Amino acid sequence: MRFFLIGAVFLSACATTQSAQQGEGPTPVVAKYGERVIRLAEVDAKVADELSKLQEQMYELRSEAADRIAIEALVAQKAKAAGQSEEGWLAKNIESGLEEPSEAEMRALFEKARGRLPPEVTFDDVKPEIRKAVQREERTRRAREVFGQLKKEAGFVMVLEGPVKPRKSVDATGPSRGNAAAKVVIVEFADFECHFCAKAHETVMLVLKAYGDKVRLVFRHYPLSFHPKAPKAAEATACADEQGRFWELHDALFESQELDVDALKMQAKQAGVDETKFASCLDSGRTAALVKRDVAAGQQVGVSGTPAFFINGFMLSGAQPEEAFRKVIDAELARLGAD
Repeated sequence: MRFFLIGAVFLSACATTQSAQQGEGPTPVVAKYGERVIRLAEVDAKVADELSKLQEQMYELRSEAADRIAIEALVAQKAKAAGQSEEGWLAKNIESGLEEPSEAEMRALFEKARGRLPPEVTFDDVKPEIRKAVQREERTRRAREVFGQLKKEAGFVMVLEGPVKPRKSVDATGPSRGNAAAKVVIVEFADFECHFCAKAHETVMLVLKAYGDKVRLVFRHYPLSFHPKAPKAAEATACADEQGRFWELHDALFESQELDVDALKMQAKQAGVDETKFASCLDSGRTAALVKRDVAAGQQVGVSGTPAFFINGFMLSGAQPEEAFRKVIDAELARLGAD
């Protein structure tokens, strides 16, 4: 129980090695043939994006390990002071009082996920799994709050500095939300068939609400090759954009995850588009070129999966928590004198 709860608040990451530091003189020789010498600097330059990601993963592993060490020690102190076992203290402060999810809440989640389930699956078939998932999410949320308060009370500070992230030049071209003159621009590459993109959408909306006119969001398409319905869904939102209804359909698709062509047309109608014009656009496939341009732009700046975000050029990969967005945004606002 103890290690499950502590481990539940951390994201997994892959262990990796860090690239050698470059000195003033020639870097070490990596390989050679004939009179040709290949040095470490040339190799590192060739795989700069990949090395940057690996260094970021190493930083995350180390910082998460430091968090775990601190939390385990702080929990042990609290448990000892209360005359309880560590498992007992965790159960009292995290497990105790967890409410049973309501039938309405579980049914709402089922309806949201229906498009990703086989048609023969009923609510009663998956109700136990839905209950466990809701309780697990609530348990993790509460653990984050409790552990965060423990660290705050103890004056915990992460001294380890992360690697310097490269700032990429990413065109903020596409449908946008927020103040056009915002100092911070988030360019998102996403796939409508991607569950993590739908989850990240909820986080991004919280970020936009929190920062108001200081942040603008720009959406770019990146349908993944193994998501067969994603390209047509991307084309559909581009067709809706021609009628000024991109965000209405964008939000509907992430909410429903129903991406068959008939479902796309139905949801577009509900979003307020002209049905005839939309159907003509979608059936012709004329927006496919726009989607392909977005994918090419994403590949050029190192996107390999979704969702991928560039905050004033700094990349955040995956469905990151709100705190990860805030950290980069706050640093940018401070740098630009706009905080």
